[in-house]
Amino acid sequence: MTHVVLTGFMGVGKTAVGRRLARRLGRPFIDTDQLIEEAAGKPISKIFDEDGEDYFRDLERRIIAELEPDTPAVISTGGGTFANATNRKRLEELGVTVCLMTKLETILERVQRNDRRPLAQGPEGRKRLERLLKERMPSYRKADVLIETDSLSIDQSMQRVLNMIEPRLKQGELGEQAGQTGQAGQADHAGDDEE
Repeated sequence: MTHVVLTGFMGVGKTAVGRRLARRLGRPFIDTDQLIEEAAGKPISKIFDEDGEDYFRDLERRIIAELEPDTPAVISTGGGTFANATNRKRLEELGVTVCLMTKLETILERVQRNDRRPLAQGPEGRKRLERLLKERMPSYRKADVLIETDSLSIDQSMQRVLNMIEPRLKQGELGEQAGQTGQAGQADHAGDDEE
């Protein structure tokens, strides 16, 4: 089953683009940050404030490890999720990984309007984001597809993602169909032996 996994730094548009892409593909949308909030019973900003980043990252790893959608889905991950090798391996197993990228200035403009991003807050917010982006960039570059979204609308970004992943999705569907045909063929053949 080929899922579409969106990754990238905070503020690049993973949730907005992911929702539109899911609607366009007729797939469910899964936001791992939302799953983490549901598991913790509180918003991510409170998890960071009350329990710390280490607790958040442990919970994030558990959520990613247990992620097993029943049908092909579009999955949006948190900004640091793909930087963890264990998470990255699991997400790669789930399907095609797409990293949305944009300039730091655009990220800063977007995240400073949102107080739900604990790592972007405070007087050191800009320096922290610069450092995190630099640290995470090598991991982001390991995604199957890298897409620059600077100056693109949500719809334009979604279309760019779709254009890049459609061949992979079709290839995945063909592989699944071949696997099902092979299994059916084996079952038919096994039935012939019983006669």
